Amino acid sequence: MRCSHCGKCCQKTEMELCETDIARLERRGYRKGDFAQTDADGITRLRNVGERCFFYDSDLKRCKEYARRPLGCVLYPVNLTAEGRIVVDEDCPDADTLTQSEIENKGQRLRRLVDAIDQEAKRIR
Repeated sequence: MRCSHCGKCCQKTEMELCETDIARLERRGYRKGDFAQTDADGITRLRNVGERCFFYDSDLKRCKEYARRPLGCVLYPVNLTAEGRIVVDEDCPDADTLTQSEIENKGQRLRRLVDAIDQEAKRIR
């Protein structure tokens, strides 16, 4: 997939984080409380600052941690519906650059990620 770094995926994000994402970002020197919040459902999500993700650099118009971004961000624009169906977010202007193979691969990885996040949230609750 090609990414034009338009920042649409960084607007009002509700991106879920797994423990591995959090640990990686903390090793980079960030404090979890600054970039993440744990909601009532026990799931930790990226925090927004204003309209954008904590890691979005408005001056550069890109993610400050693009190379180390959360796995959900890597897998975007592939999403899962509430029924578990793999879909591509049409709000992404570069979604049409994904091949069917990439969609299937990212979808499988996303299912594993969501399962891991759900398991982690159950331990917290």
